[in-house]
Amino acid sequence: MSQDKTSAVENSAISQLWGKIPEPVRTNIIEQQARFLAAKKSTQYAISSSVVVFFVLLLSIGGNSDDTVTGSITFEARRGNLDITVLEGGSLEALQSQEIRSRIKGREGVKILSIVEEGYRVTPADVIAGKILVELDTSQLIDEQLNQEIAVETAEASYIERKAEYEIQLNQNMTDLNDARQDMRFAKLDFEKFLGGDIVTEIVQQLEIEERLARAEQADFEAAQLADSLAGETVKSTDSDSAAAELPFDLDSMPPQMQDRIRQAMADNGGTLPADMLQRMQNFGQGGQGGPGGRRGRPGGDAPRPTAEADAPVEGKSQTLSPRAAAPASTSSRTLDAEPNLLMDDSYMGVRDKLDFTQYADIDMLEDGEAKQQLRSLQDDLQVAQEELLLSLSRIAGQRRLEARGFITPTELEAEELNLNKANNKMEQEETSLKLYIQYTFPKDAEEKLSDYENAVMSYQRQVKENIAEKAQEAARYSSAERKFNLERVKLADVNEQIELATITAQRPGLVVYGAADQNSMRFRSNSQEAIQEGATVRERQSILTIPDMREMAVKVNIHESAVQRVAVGQLVKVSVDAFPDEQLTGVVIKVAVVADSANSFMNPDLKVYPTTIKIDGTHDWLRPGMSAEIDILVRSLEDVVYVPIQAVTYYDDKRVVYVSSRGRAERREIEVGTFSDSYIEILSGLEAGEEVLLLPPQQSLRDASGA
Repeated sequence: MSQDKTSAVENSAISQLWGKIPEPVRTNIIEQQARFLAAKKSTQYAISSSVVVFFVLLLSIGGNSDDTVTGSITFEARRGNLDITVLEGGSLEALQSQEIRSRIKGREGVKILSIVEEGYRVTPADVIAGKILVELDTSQLIDEQLNQEIAVETAEASYIERKAEYEIQLNQNMTDLNDARQDMRFAKLDFEKFLGGDIVTEIVQQLEIEERLARAEQADFEAAQLADSLAGETVKSTDSDSAAAELPFDLDSMPPQMQDRIRQAMADNGGTLPADMLQRMQNFGQGGQGGPGGRRGRPGGDAPRPTAEADAPVEGKSQTLSPRAAAPASTSSRTLDAEPNLLMDDSYMGVRDKLDFTQYADIDMLEDGEAKQQLRSLQDDLQVAQEELLLSLSRIAGQRRLEARGFITPTELEAEELNLNKANNKMEQEETSLKLYIQYTFPKDAEEKLSDYENAVMSYQRQVKENIAEKAQEAARYSSAERKFNLERVKLADVNEQIELATITAQRPGLVVYGAADQNSMRFRSNSQEAIQEGATVRERQSILTIPDMREMAVKVNIHESAVQRVAVGQLVKVSVDAFPDEQLTGVVIKVAVVADSANSFMNPDLKVYPTTIKIDGTHDWLRPGMSAEIDILVRSLEDVVYVPIQAVTYYDDKRVVYVSSRGRAERREIEVGTFSDSYIEILSGLEAGEEVLLLPPQQSLRDASGA
């Protein structure tokens, strides 16, 4: 407390004593202080000249003039408590403030229709009532809103149309696929009707038609997944979720696209998965082959399991691999998964060309069917012809005996011989018909039935691929229309939001301050922003108002790099506002910048300052943002130390020294120093309390510096 009173007395005489010191002495004092700080540490170049003035005045008051040291000003070294402080100037600002910027989009900006007057104090009641602070022009936005509403309605109509077309396409695909499946079933039934079920099953197994169909369907299934993902399919069936629990496999473990396709198939099939699709998926996933001679399933019914040989390389045959296997080494243009003609690849044709239907032209091998019926009819005709021939032979022998005895005329005998020739010709004709049927007609009809079945299978596969393509196209159009509709709705919502943002209401209490033009932009641009007022045009992100919260004020200062290492968060601060010099405030350091401020680097690149924020204690209604203030940060308090003015310490041969007035002479004495403030420096050793030290070295005495 005594030290504070002494400082107050000393400060009151500053202006009088400083005016009595000649100008050359002032200059020398400043140079000595700068030389000391530069020699002590490279970062101590910029201690304020006010410190020097302060020390000179202290010496003038507290020191004694020694007549034996002509013209020198001395100071008596003191012992006591010493506060180490950092003195800096800054400006007041609100600790928290609301900055209101224009959020209306557009490069041309928008005009201010009305704005609250600057300096208006927003109260908590205004915040609750939603007081309007700024109104911006919305005429252009209203026109844009109308146009956008029309665009939304148009996009919605297109979306509904595309959705209906997509659903129609799905139904059409299902109808076409059912027709193709029925044709395939009927073709196989016709084949079985001709040869019999067992023989047809044997042929189908030998040709691996249904195994190939299962693999092709799996490939088409994966292609459909890819098409759905590329087209951005958005329609998903949810009606069959309950039926999915009855599936004999884990639907949730499948990829999302596969799940959607299975659910869609179940929805189209009345809530259950089609039997042929289910069986093929199970058989394809399980692999293996049924028992020898077992009855294979039919397309559209129970599908066979793919054989192990079908997935393995076979010598002499092109490698037809499952979708899980690697790509075949063969580069044949006719591959199973690449073309609709899944039965026309080399491996299939190699087996197909060796198929001989004449081996089945046996009445004992054939089952009941058209071929057996036809073969039986031909054989019966041949048997009848043979019996008629035998009968004719018996009759001709009797007729010849009767003619020899004269019972019949030669003419009658000739008639009987003619009948014999007819019976013989008929038998030969029936024999030829039977041979022709077995060698030509039977295999031809069997080939036709098999070919019809193959064509039906390929038509079914082609229809599957066409369905995938058509569905992908419609799904893409539907998805595009939906995205367009959503985009137009987002645009409309954005316009509506813009209209709402044109009216700015109070959000927090405080003092209204008009936004200023960006100083950095004004520095590099010839044109500046228009002043904030009614009728002015503001652009997007331009500051319109700033509402600082006057309940919590702070001081923003820039600490020089020579002192920033001593400033830390939590240190106590004395604050003096220039507009109210009689009011003494207190505060605390709440923020110290980590890096130097680059705002002033353009004007002075060598100046390195660190922005620091000091929060002022309490609430003071008379404080205003922008007021100048001086802060005194208490860095450290030293107890019972010897200290002298910082100006009294200098360097001699890289050693810190002071000049002590002893018996009329200036004695140079080496010292050890400690912490220093803007005014005093701690003496650790080399000087005792009560000794007189010179403020300046002898060659820079007052008399010499003044030129006396």
